[in-house]
Amino acid sequence: MASDLPLPDSAQTAARPRNPADLFWSFTWLALQGFGGVVAVVQRELVEKKRWMTNEEFLEDWAVAQVMPGPNVVNLSIMIGDRHFGLRGAFAALAGMLSFPLAIALAVALVYAQWASHPAMAGALRGMGAVAAGLIL
Repeated sequence: MASDLPLPDSAQTAARPRNPADLFWSFTWLALQGFGGVVAVVQRELVEKKRWMTNEEFLEDWAVAQVMPGPNVVNLSIMIGDRHFGLRGAFAALAGMLSFPLAIALAVALVYAQWASHPAMAGALRGMGAVAAGLIL
């Protein structure tokens, strides 16, 4: 019987973001969690926890995001935002991905500008440069 058959994945995934603010905060959380490779974090959050998409949809969207220019997870956020709320959703998801990391980078730049001429900071940066060069080799 048809009622005995399992529902297709897309029928099981009825959840969707409540509003653009939900997109913003969800992608902000992803941006703050992901350091380096984020595909596993994004997949777990969007497919398993929030159930905004099936695993197949995620893999298809991730493949499209990879061929588009720019960071994959940013491309994915724009695609998901646009799918649910159009241009407003795309901007909300993009702002969520970029606003807090941008604020952190600006804060670090301000701290660096204040302390760059301090001898201890200069020595620490020289040491970090040597370590980074050693890691590359």
